[in-house]
Amino acid sequence: MPKTLIENHTSLEEENKKKKKRFIWFWLILIILAGIAGGTFFYYHRAEHTSKSQVVSGDFLPKKKDARDMTDAELGKYAQKAVDDSKFQLEINPSSIINYDTQSGYIGIKNPKTNAYPINVTFFTQNRKKIYSSGAIEPGQEVTNGKLTEKIQRGKYEIRARFDIYDNKTREKRGQQFAIVNMIVQ
Repeated sequence: MPKTLIENHTSLEEENKKKKKRFIWFWLILIILAGIAGGTFFYYHRAEHTSKSQVVSGDFLPKKKDARDMTDAELGKYAQKAVDDSKFQLEINPSSIINYDTQSGYIGIKNPKTNAYPINVTFFTQNRKKIYSSGAIEPGQEVTNGKLTEKIQRGKYEIRARFDIYDNKTREKRGQQFAIVNMIVQ
């Protein structure tokens, strides 16, 4: 009798293992079938949309009519204009002297005629406090004297000057440059 119990127990274990295998295979096949069905649906659904939005070919570049090759001189002139339009030169005096009582004095900013863009120059202290703004300076203009917007104590300061560069037509900001100015308040 003990042998039959062991045999029954072994056959029960084998039967449970077979059931587990069938259960795993059933779910595995079900997942594969669901993947195939989903892939097929996606493929045909996508094919419907692409067939509706196909580009009609036949819109080709017309033959050459009025265009001509530019001469080397014309190409050079065109390239030079592009370079000149993109050129920007900073001109600021490295030292400013400000009167403590009036908080105004020599600033020394120039926007040379060779620049293509108007600028605005803003001075900042080491702790990023805005102390001066020049307003618009067009090419060919300069600022020699200015008044600080914030009171600064007597002493020597290293000031950060931010040059905001604007498009001369749209008046939108195109970029910025920085310079360091030594400011003496006396």
